[in-house]
Amino acid sequence: MVRLVNVASEVYPLNRLDEICTHIERCGRTCYKSENAITTETAAPFISGILKSGHESVIEHANVIFSMPVTTKNHLIFELKNVSGLYCSIEQDPLLHQETLIVSGNIRSFRDLARRHDIHDFLLLIGNPLFFIKENAIPYFQDLKIEGIQQSRFSEIHNYVTTHSICDLGAYKDVTRHRLASFSIESTRYCNYSKGKFGAELTMIEPCNIEKDSDMYHIWLKAMNDIETSYMEMAKLGAKGDQLRMILPHSTKADMIMTANVAEWKHIFSLRCHPAAHPSVQQVMKLILTECYKIWPHFFAEQYALFIKD
Repeated sequence: MVRLVNVASEVYPLNRLDEICTHIERCGRTCYKSENAITTETAAPFISGILKSGHESVIEHANVIFSMPVTTKNHLIFELKNVSGLYCSIEQDPLLHQETLIVSGNIRSFRDLARRHDIHDFLLLIGNPLFFIKENAIPYFQDLKIEGIQQSRFSEIHNYVTTHSICDLGAYKDVTRHRLASFSIESTRYCNYSKGKFGAELTMIEPCNIEKDSDMYHIWLKAMNDIETSYMEMAKLGAKGDQLRMILPHSTKADMIMTANVAEWKHIFSLRCHPAAHPSVQQVMKLILTECYKIWPHFFAEQYALFIKD
């Protein structure tokens, strides 16, 4: 019998510079369901392996916000348009009461900046040799400093949220259409659910749009159990993960890590919490919106009132 679970969501906090590596490892190991391998010593080798493989999407889940004075030399940052994940603006600093140049982005975007433009200031200030492209680079920008990790006192584009959701494959396929976000998702290719690590069973998300114990629900449940039987039989014949995943349905449970800035999250909520969105997508996005509102009510009050409270 398949295992049935409900959708769930939580925010993965990141507030300190020295927590970046453990945060990235926590996000990355979700893909392979190897969270049980995490220790106080595993983050650095895990990230080193990721960087050597060239699959740097996982390091996009850590964002750093910088500030520097508005000078002619610092204004160069606005000319660097070919680095995705990098956000720049001139804003009124609520503490200093003066215009300040704000730059934020994820670790991969700062590595791309170093690779494409030989600008290493941001990586050097972050200070972790794991991410360096060049250690002895000459700083370019004037009076650059770190203002925050994930969160800042500045506008929506310079505040970031990382969430962990348990949803079905269909829901995450819809959500990953949003280009201005970063994703790490449980791999149905590398996770072989016939193994004891997964209880030798498939896990499905309870459907939110099929009434439980109805005739339709029992037909759905029978189909899920039939798929599980076929999956295990194929595994006994020696099928690999990339073969086994071919028969997995949209109801299959998946862990999804997602990071975006607040501006993008608000855009996503406006589309995916809307009644026109698929019910399973609405379900998980409303859970995320509720969690975001608890932490940042000033950013999400309007959408919370529209899609949750009312």
